Amino acid sequence: MQRLSLFTSHFRSKAPKQRNPHELRVRLSKSKIIDLPSQTPALTQLLHRRGVPEDVRAGCAEIADALSSIRFLDLHPDAMREPSPPGVTILGDRGENLSSVLQAISRDPARKEALLGWVRALTPMDVTELVFKLDHRGKVMVYLVEADGVETSAESASDGTLRFLALAAALHSPDTGKLFFFEELDNGIHPTRMHLLLQLVRQACKTQGVQVIATTHNPALLAFLDAEDREHAVLTYRPEGSKHTKVRRIMSLPGVAEVLQTQDLGRLLTTGWLEDAAVFSDADEPAPPPLSMDEAVDEDAP
Repeated sequence: MQRLSLFTSHFRSKAPKQRNPHELRVRLSKSKIIDLPSQTPALTQLLHRRGVPEDVRAGCAEIADALSSIRFLDLHPDAMREPSPPGVTILGDRGENLSSVLQAISRDPARKEALLGWVRALTPMDVTELVFKLDHRGKVMVYLVEADGVETSAESASDGTLRFLALAAALHSPDTGKLFFFEELDNGIHPTRMHLLLQLVRQACKTQGVQVIATTHNPALLAFLDAEDREHAVLTYRPEGSKHTKVRRIMSLPGVAEVLQTQDLGRLLTTGWLEDAAVFSDADEPAPPPLSMDEAVDEDAP
């Protein structure tokens, strides 16, 4: 795949020499050199800088837009229990504004019904409705209404229920993001509902146009990965005596396809087979030569 270089500043080849610690000298369009204040990212400065070629400006705008759509969600139940200002449509990184985001989603009948279906499937609650009430400060609190009329507020809901609501809200809100990182995706979800959690993520990726990158240590979740999921699964491990963590695509491990015909991925994690296979194959295969910074860009790039 051809790499496109919009600007360069510190590659060893064809890079402008840096002269001032308070300025960043960058080369544009193969020849043009400009100096930018070093305390602000060059990417955002080039969006508004006069004299920047239109193709560079357009490329920087595309990258900035992609970066702004990346979300690192570290959900905390205490933050999700707090009432939130009405009209907010973006979930906070810790789960703030959950009630307001759910209210915004619920204005679309189809999205609301899909959300209620997932709540019923993934929690022990027989939820038939979401009700939103204002407190004395004018902030919104969501209440989950069950078939028997019992109302449970976000303040009283379990940690697992709140985490699921936040996951669903993030993945189904058009204003939230396009690329999501979840630490311990399955945290708080009952083991018997792990497959439903994966179904939620798969459906959101296909219908909402989002991507999800998640970590887990849970063998039960890995056991539910289907063949397509496994093609995208990676193992992170640190060989004994090494100071660095390595990343390896699981299906690239020698013999893993044959072993998975009789074992599931969760068991291979539990028994240590995955890490052993990665370490042993590392020892058998010569390390590839390191990629220099010069090789990281096209020969014709500035």
